[in-house]
Amino acid sequence: MESGNYSFTSVVFYSIIAVFLFCVLATSTACAEWEQNELEVNSVYEVGSGVVHVTKEITFTNKDENTSYWQGFYSSLNYPVPPDHSNLCSYDDSSEVSFKKAEDGVDYYIFIFNGDVWYGDSYTFTMEYDVRTDPIYTTFIIMEQSDSGKVELIVPDDYETCLEDVGYGKENLTDRVVYTFGNESFQQIPLRIDCIKTVDIMVASEVVSLEGRNVNISVEYRKGNYEWAQGVLDKTATYLPLLEDVWGVPFPGNSDLIIRESSIAETKGYDGFNYGNGTISLLHSADDRVLIHELSHGWTHACNFEQLWMHEGYANLYTFLVLKQTNPKKALAMKSELEGDYGKKEQQFAQALDGWSIPDEYNTSSSERIGYGYSKSFVFVSDIYEKVGFERMQIANRKLLTDGSVDTSDHISIIESVSGKDFDETYSNFV
Repeated sequence: MESGNYSFTSVVFYSIIAVFLFCVLATSTACAEWEQNELEVNSVYEVGSGVVHVTKEITFTNKDENTSYWQGFYSSLNYPVPPDHSNLCSYDDSSEVSFKKAEDGVDYYIFIFNGDVWYGDSYTFTMEYDVRTDPIYTTFIIMEQSDSGKVELIVPDDYETCLEDVGYGKENLTDRVVYTFGNESFQQIPLRIDCIKTVDIMVASEVVSLEGRNVNISVEYRKGNYEWAQGVLDKTATYLPLLEDVWGVPFPGNSDLIIRESSIAETKGYDGFNYGNGTISLLHSADDRVLIHELSHGWTHACNFEQLWMHEGYANLYTFLVLKQTNPKKALAMKSELEGDYGKKEQQFAQALDGWSIPDEYNTSSSERIGYGYSKSFVFVSDIYEKVGFERMQIANRKLLTDGSVDTSDHISIIESVSGKDFDETYSNFV
């Protein structure tokens, strides 16, 4: 569930007007600041096979002074529910609580209280819903909107759970593990939960004929995901020859390439991870762009680049060039996304690429800066590519692979030697 504005409640005011010998009860709508009221939410997220069951006990307390002295009351609560939910229900101690979808398209529902909540009073009700997930991969977001409360996450013991670096309690029970959080952790930044069911590991293999040699591709996958594994094999067999063509260099990696269907813990929080030893970890959810990017690192590792921007800038450039051939629409979307991200964040971060690094493990708090480095390195390497040209860039690539190790000064020297152009200003603007 994505973060939104704080939920607001509707206020109904009553005025008693004497007209001759009878009274008329009138209502009007008023706007109250959310901080005047209190919302306590205690949530339980229970992981099952292909579903997460969510239970929220919600207590609303009216502290709006505009409704004191019997001037009015609250009768409903707007609260967000994720768009992919099912089986939504709500109830209090005595009966069902009715609800309806908001009409403005926002992902929240209006829950109608079974009674009026006057100034100083509280009302408690419970809502439940399910979120469908993959039977093996349970991935969802915890995002709480409240002033207080706690969150419990219940995971069967045959699942592996990956949590970001947040504070929590942990209790190991007979058949499950219970994690407990204070929900203040999720008011601003949502917590992604990744749970993977423990199943047998299978292997699918294929030999791919590349320039001058054969490469054995093995995909290690979780039982039940053969279709995914075969898709990765087919795509790898397609992308490696295309990468050879655009790099202008035969695949320099191991003759045995292993691609592992991995958990987010194994990829260190990233969508994919190339270890540089002939092994790639790939999330089940990773798309073609991630696969091509990680395959491209077979070349960047062989170049012995000393700077991160070279590894990531080149991997993204050649991912883009391959996508231009296989999926031009996705290629243009990738280019637009990275260029737009760089333009948006350059003023905010304004960091030289030579000083750019990323944490060993991806985390939400540093995601903006991580993304900035990826986008800036792509823009820089793409600029070099456009100025040097396709064929001379390939000549430069062959020199980079034979140079032993490449730092920034080595890189500019090779680029200038093959292009016959002065790149001092270009480099000074980025590195």
